[in-house]
Amino acid sequence: MRLSAVPRNDQTEPFDILSRSTVNAAWAALAMEVLARLGVETVITSPGSRSTPLTFAAARNPRLEALTILDERSAAFYALGLAKRTHRPVALVCTSGSAAANYWPAVVEASMSGTPLLLLTADRPPELRQCSSGQTIDQLKLYGDFVRAFHEVALPEASAPLLDYLRQTLVHAVNRSLRPDAGPVHLNFPFRDPLVPDPAAQQSVFSAEVMESAATVQTRPCESVLNPGRMDDVALERMSSHPWGIIVVGSENPVGGDEAFADAVAMISRKLGWPVLADVLNPLRHHGGENTAVVAHYDAILRDPAHAKALQPTAVLQIGSLPTSKVLRKWLESLDAVSFLSTNRPINTDPLHRVATPVFGDAHALAGQLQHQKPDEDWAKGWMTAEESTAARIDLCMENMDTSFEGKVAWLLSRHLPVGASVFLASSMPVRYAEYFWSVSSRAYSVFANRGANGIDGTLSTSLGVAHGGKPAVLLTGDLAFLHDSNGLLAAGQLTGSLTIVMINNDGGGIFEHLPVAAMDPPFEQFFATPQTVDFEGLCRTHKVEYQRIAGWAALVEAVGQLPASGIRVLEVQTDRKADREQLSDLFNTESARAQG
Repeated sequence: MRLSAVPRNDQTEPFDILSRSTVNAAWAALAMEVLARLGVETVITSPGSRSTPLTFAAARNPRLEALTILDERSAAFYALGLAKRTHRPVALVCTSGSAAANYWPAVVEASMSGTPLLLLTADRPPELRQCSSGQTIDQLKLYGDFVRAFHEVALPEASAPLLDYLRQTLVHAVNRSLRPDAGPVHLNFPFRDPLVPDPAAQQSVFSAEVMESAATVQTRPCESVLNPGRMDDVALERMSSHPWGIIVVGSENPVGGDEAFADAVAMISRKLGWPVLADVLNPLRHHGGENTAVVAHYDAILRDPAHAKALQPTAVLQIGSLPTSKVLRKWLESLDAVSFLSTNRPINTDPLHRVATPVFGDAHALAGQLQHQKPDEDWAKGWMTAEESTAARIDLCMENMDTSFEGKVAWLLSRHLPVGASVFLASSMPVRYAEYFWSVSSRAYSVFANRGANGIDGTLSTSLGVAHGGKPAVLLTGDLAFLHDSNGLLAAGQLTGSLTIVMINNDGGGIFEHLPVAAMDPPFEQFFATPQTVDFEGLCRTHKVEYQRIAGWAALVEAVGQLPASGIRVLEVQTDRKADREQLSDLFNTESARAQG
């Protein structure tokens, strides 16, 4: 049987029900086959009627891993986490109506963090829109400027020109999701009834016409490497002319992998003779052997006025976004220094609005094009002396600390997780404590976070995506971020891999304790701290997830020293958020006093 185009807007010919269901199925089958040939590996669907052709096609394509997650919001964050780890687009499929709106928070994060996603939203045909038809909203350009591209796909038609059109639309969509600025792409797929493929016609779905169109796909953009080209020689010469500079590295999507990125930054540091102030959200702290000039405790160092003055540079090279530290940002803002902004994305990465020169490209290109300079060895030595003494004092404090303190959890994880583990840091206090206390090592951790929009949305689901199909992973989160996305536990059955959740239960939003509003109680506890009364052990039992309440630091070290090969487990660590705030303040005040003494 050969496919023929379904008659449209022609009342003189009979309506061919079988042909329409077959054309829908063929259209969707071609879409999934093309995505697979372009290098997409995973499609995450959520149950719904209008998306039936796309879901069937994904489930029946042997080239694709098809997952199903009930909650579209959770599904989108799961896809986000997987795309963050693999650096290739993950496709999402949902039905029409508010289902697509549930993708919104993850779309925002993907856009701001430069993470490729493909949003395939099913829709009703044009004649059923804006006429009170059920489960229908305006899905055209639903995500506004947060997607790199939007396209309203034509209604399915099994003609050679239209099949070629669908193929090229998908080729373009995958490329737009990856370059020049990676991010989400939205394709809206309208389908007319009937939606369920006719079993008797399934062979025709893979007819010669359909597969011939797919077979012409020859490029696999997911596996290509960005070549940024030649950088501005004048800017590089100006940069190299400063003997007293620093390299500040925040969160960055490393081209070529973590180790290659660490090697490239180490080369830049050696060529310029500048120390590297490295946030926990890039590979540098976890590949310490590649660079002996990594400064991890810049927040504590710069709290000392003497250090803040003595270590002032004349030039700053910022790679990626700025680190989280407010102390660092305030200090950078006060400097009378020349600034250079290096990023592999065409975006503004400077919230301080300094007079800065953009240097577009990745760290590998910068490392290769810089010339070796004769460094001022005393300059880098001054920074490293401050780093080593500060690290030693903080380590000693942590080792001798018997009381429960949230900051010590991050410090212990940095030293005792298995080599090569993936780590996801929740926003609010977990990512800040990790920035303060995560030690430099050569343990090759891969660290992820949702720091595009900096929200707690989808924390659990994103970490599940990071863990899916990869090395054993760990999520460090607070109780509110965990509860905000507890629906993510519904996806436990889809996980291929292992996720250990280290949950800090401090009975509310610990980050608000560090803000002036904490002194305003009431209404602080009810409206800001928002303590919850959830029985976490019972919640885990409901979802058949392993649970352990941690009693003491030795128990935590033992629990994270070896990660399970599969499944989800929750390790609950209880702390007091008000005591945590006082402990952090005392530690930094003591550190500053020691430095000045």
